[in-house]
Formats: sequence, structure tokens, C-alpha cells
Amino acid sequence: MRSLVRRSFPRKRMISTLLIAAAWPSCSRSKRDEVQAPDQELNAAVQPAAIVSGLRRLSGAHFHATATFRVSAAGVPDAGGRDAITTTTDLWIDKQGNFRLAESNDQDSGREVVRVGSELAVALRYGKLIRRPAQDPEPQRFLEEAVGAPSAGWDTVRRYVEVVPTGSRAFRLSKAAEMHPAPAAATALRKWRETVEVQTLAGEVRLDASGGLQAFSLNSRFRATRDGTPIEGEIAVAARVEQGADPVTMPAAETLQARQRTILEERVLLGGLGGRTPALPPPSKKGTGGRRSVEGGGPGQDSSGQPRRPSAVKLPAASRKETP
Repeated sequence: MRSLVRRSFPRKRMISTLLIAAAWPSCSRSKRDEVQAPDQELNAAVQPAAIVSGLRRLSGAHFHATATFRVSAAGVPDAGGRDAITTTTDLWIDKQGNFRLAESNDQDSGREVVRVGSELAVALRYGKLIRRPAQDPEPQRFLEEAVGAPSAGWDTVRRYVEVVPTGSRAFRLSKAAEMHPAPAAATALRKWRETVEVQTLAGEVRLDASGGLQAFSLNSRFRATRDGTPIEGEIAVAARVEQGADPVTMPAAETLQARQRTILEERVLLGGLGGRTPALPPPSKKGTGGRRSVEGGGPGQDSSGQPRRPSAVKLPAASRKETP
């Protein structure tokens, strides 16, 4: 028995070794499949939802971005900057997930959004902050809009971008020699992006150890066709993420006043307007000679359709003093 047991152990050891060797290629192949190409990795990192997730993962962060977008008819100079807009965005998220968004542009417009707990305060530039309950998914939409500049610039010229790694989690962007195929079918509003032809392109991107966006810059000039009209444009985006943010508190804001229901009052005032005339009460026989009125509108109108005058109130006759 001892000899049989000793013989069986080498066989089991040999079988296990063969199984491990057979499984090793599949494991290494799955690891290679998980490694994304640089352009795919950057495309995932600049998505607004991914940037917001990275800011929350830092347990307090500040996102700052400036973005300039210019689009005009081809061959027509920009008339005093009216075809361009530059937006500056600052977003702070604290450890509790509360945030404050301050956004302004060179067209004298902007907004401020503050979310603390279950309350949300919103104000347009030069306007008052109005506080109201936060209703999902509105807070998430505000956050994704705030960090959307890198994605907007990247998505416009993505098919012409060549990504070259330059270090640990750092990449250089330049114009590719050949246009890449479109990543997905475009919607009707984004169909014009398939006609984009990039003239110049340069930029840099840096990610953190977990793949979150740390810095992004992109400058590009392009031409395209939209609704049959040749256009030319320019993109300049610069964004950075800094770890750490002070606790966000709710500033002084007015409470949103609930609007009163005025439907009942409208029905009374508008009466028979809109093609619906209420039934008229039977006319009085006094002073009509027994004839019934067939004309007129709704309540508050006489037989000729004119507004009815209020009837005079009869006052009691003044007492007379008899002369002697």
C-alpha cells in the first residue's frame, strides 16, 4: 500500500503541473485584453460621468477649466468675437459630496449652483440665489455639465487624434496622419461631426494612478459642413484637477415660493371664451314684452353682447317733514 501511495503522488503532481501550464496562456491573454489602447483609455477618462466619479473619489477636489469654442462660416472673419465664447468654470466638491459651481463667460452670462444635503440653490449671473429641494438626477446633471469641456473638445476632433505616451500616465496629443473610423453612429444633431477635417491639433493629458483625469489641454482648428454650409472652427480647452476642498455651506438664499393655483379664478373671469358658452338664465318678462333674448355672451354680458352695467341700488327715500 505504501508503494502504491508513493507512486500516485508523482502522478498527481504531474497532472496539476500540466493543468497550470495549460491555464497560463489564457490568464495572460485575458490580462492583455484588459489593457486598453491609449486613445480608448483617454476617451473613457474624459467622459463627464468619469470625471465626476474621480472628483468624488478624491474626497474633496477642485476642478478648474477654461474653454473657447469658435464656429463661423468658412471664409468669413469673426466679427468682433460674436462667433466665439469663452467659459470659465470652477467646481468644488467636499468630502460629504456637497458641491459649489461657479460658471461665467465673456458674453456677460453665467450661473452659480450650490448643493448641500438635500437642498439646492441656483442663480443666474446678477440674479438672486433661490433655494429649493434637490431632486435627482438634477444634481448629477449639473456636475456633468460643469466638467463637460474636455469631452466636448475631444469628441469633436477624436478621429484625428494621435495619442503618444510620454511617461507615467502622461500622453501627448497630435494630429494623426490618417483619419480614424467613427467610433459609433452619430445622432442627427451630431451628424455634422463626421465631416470634420482637422488642420492643426496639439495637446497633453495626464491621469492619476486610478485613471482619473488630472490635467487636460487641447488646441485645434478644423473645417466641417453643417446643414450644407461650410464652416470653420477653433477649440481651446484647458482643465486641471486639484485635490482638497473646504466644506461647502449653503449661502444666504431665498426660498422658492410655491405658485398658487389660479385655474378656478381663470374659469370665472374667462367665462364663455374659447367656444364654450354657458347656458343663459331665462330672461325676465318685465320690460321685454314677453320676448326672450337670443343674443349675448356669457355671464356679465347683456343681450347685445356688451358688458352688463351694475344695476343701481335703490336707496330708501329720505323722510319728509310735513309743513304745518
